[in-house]
Amino acid sequence: MKKTLWIAAALLCGCATNNYTIDGRIEGLEGTVYLFAGDQLLDSARVDRGAFRFKGTVEAPETRVVTDAADENGTFGTVGSLGPGTIRLKSDPANPGRIIAAGTPSNDAKTAFEERLDALVKEFRDPDTSEERREAILEENETLRSQACENNRDNYFGVLILAESTYGMSGQELLDEIDLFSPEMQQTERMLQLRRAAEQKMKTDIGRPCIDIAQPDASGKTVTLRSVIEKPGVKLPLVDFWASWCRPCMGEVPHLKKAYADFRKRGFEIYGVSFDSDRDNWLQAVARHGMKWIHVSELNGFDNQAAKDYSVQGIPSNFLIDSQGTIVATNLRGDELHRKLAELLK
Repeated sequence: MKKTLWIAAALLCGCATNNYTIDGRIEGLEGTVYLFAGDQLLDSARVDRGAFRFKGTVEAPETRVVTDAADENGTFGTVGSLGPGTIRLKSDPANPGRIIAAGTPSNDAKTAFEERLDALVKEFRDPDTSEERREAILEENETLRSQACENNRDNYFGVLILAESTYGMSGQELLDEIDLFSPEMQQTERMLQLRRAAEQKMKTDIGRPCIDIAQPDASGKTVTLRSVIEKPGVKLPLVDFWASWCRPCMGEVPHLKKAYADFRKRGFEIYGVSFDSDRDNWLQAVARHGMKWIHVSELNGFDNQAAKDYSVQGIPSNFLIDSQGTIVATNLRGDELHRKLAELLK
């Protein structure tokens, strides 16, 4: 069974020691449980009437998995960040598929966050919930996440929330957020990764010169972004990162098509960079949806040089560039693209 992505962890809690203990009590569990770091097996423990224990040392919060199988056939899996202190894992009586973690401030914050999030999701899906209330729930969800980050800058739960919230942030905005965390949290490996991503992302913030891209089109010919910018008549090219398997990406296609139809003759062009790995899927999506602009792809998923250069953390993602090669807008979704083009191509 694929390991369930639950952030169930103990984190730095001001203890003077780096020792950790994981005390588990999961109803109905028998046999052996395993502690993993990614695909690496670190430890195992026998289960006695649902109870088990792991003990060890850790220098800083790290992502770890507790599961009841040494392969992918487990019946449960908890993914989280292991740190100094005592972690208590137990079954949720109201939801047998969920594991509750307690024992440290970060675990308590995580549990409270998930309970509130679950309540919002349940209310949103309730057929009796009004559309007005659903709109309010979406806004409350964003507020909940920002508050969780704000209130947990001294523990690893805040780091994890920030890592999930970087979409749409400029490089400078992300660096500013990182700097608000405690020095201890800023030195965790996850935060150091975020800092490196932010520093790269700053190179493609609004006002910065774009980074050239050189990738093959469907015929195998290399097409550079620079050649599109320098093409006579092109005033505002859009670099659009997408993939055929990405539902939000395909949801943006009607907006891209409308913008292309309305503004192409006024200097708008699209340079689509696909993160597909399958050539047929890529080209079939282009043909099926009538995406009649420039398309290139290394056909290697997110392992794509342009993704690294532009610090693309998620798709869809786009960058609007002027005729001088300067980035003038980013992540224009829905009608925002049409409005921005109308403003700049008067």
